[in-house]
Amino acid sequence: MPKGAISVEYTVRLNNAGDFALPPTRVEAMYAPDVFGAAPNARLAVGARP
Repeated sequence: MPKGAISVEYTVRLNNAGDFALPPTRVEAMYAPDVFGAAPNARLAVGARP
């Protein structure tokens, strides 16, 4: 990939209100799993619908 900022989006459906935490996002080379990068994910707060 070329240098620069990369953005990936995906849709998440949550059925319950609460405070959620996902593990770090990890990317690794297909044939060299010892070459990898990890990025932390922010906590996600979901409120109940009135």
